[in-house]
Amino acid sequence: MVNVIMVIMLVTGMALTLVGLPGNLLILLVAVICSWQEGFSHLTYAWLLMLAGMWLSGEVLEFLAGIRSVKKERASWWTMVAVFVGSIVGGIVGTGILPIIGSIIGAMLGGFATSYYVEYIYSKDKIKAWQVAKGVAKGQFLGIMIKFFVAIAMSLTIMYKILGEEIMK
Repeated sequence: MVNVIMVIMLVTGMALTLVGLPGNLLILLVAVICSWQEGFSHLTYAWLLMLAGMWLSGEVLEFLAGIRSVKKERASWWTMVAVFVGSIVGGIVGTGILPIIGSIIGAMLGGFATSYYVEYIYSKDKIKAWQVAKGVAKGQFLGIMIKFFVAIAMSLTIMYKILGEEIMK
């Protein structure tokens, strides 16, 4: 029963990652709790440190992908804030329409729409707003994919270390 809950929580973490919420942090917390519960015999401190490093690298890479795209297009600070909020709202709405794929599409559309709107209000230039919105969408997609692949790698590592080693006993 505990393993079923663990797998459900890992899948939930991956889904949360797709909508811009801290799903990878949930995955790391699941690892810590499972490791503690089983006495650190399968997921040792070294494995937990490796998972923490994966989590941190996913966060940094996602941040850098987003910042690079926004800075490249010379967007305003308010546009960056709008992208963050729009992506979360769009991801949640998209999840309600079509889980997983809808999450990605919703987050990207939310970020795109809010970046265009805010940049247009700020600059009064439709062409610049369009360029910023396109750059934001590209950066967001790259960031989401990087972080999602990190979520998959973390989850597979946890499942292998706990479930795989139990199966082999």
